[in-house]
Amino acid sequence: MKTVQREIIINAPAEKVWTVLTTFALYQEWNPFISAVTGKASVGERLRVKAKLPGLPEIAFGATVKSSLFPVRLEWQAIFLKGVFEASHSFTIERFGVGGCRFLHAEQFSGILSAPLLFLLEGRFCEGYRLMNEALKARVERREE
Repeated sequence: MKTVQREIIINAPAEKVWTVLTTFALYQEWNPFISAVTGKASVGERLRVKAKLPGLPEIAFGATVKSSLFPVRLEWQAIFLKGVFEASHSFTIERFGVGGCRFLHAEQFSGILSAPLLFLLEGRFCEGYRLMNEALKARVERREE
């Protein structure tokens, strides 16, 4: 298994970050990486996700919510082909300092094609996570004003 992770400090309470993160209907307004999610942030919920790695076309895929713990963790799993390429995408919000939080954005890849695909695409995943993290920070902090 291989994990790709990026983090950012957000100057807002975890509850505000959670609200923006789980309001899927507004992703197209601010999220440059995950442009759409349909479904609810509830364990067992089936999601339909649209994502775009920098420099590549947008893709759509199904995922299942594995963890949803307000205001701490959201995780979904996408199985593109069982045992061949699977991904577990997670967002963790940790309280940090006074009134702020650390946002950890990670994905754990598994399956026989995960190593070669990540060899080719890891940099694009990292850039996509960075772009989303920065956009989330800007949106949440702007709402704090």
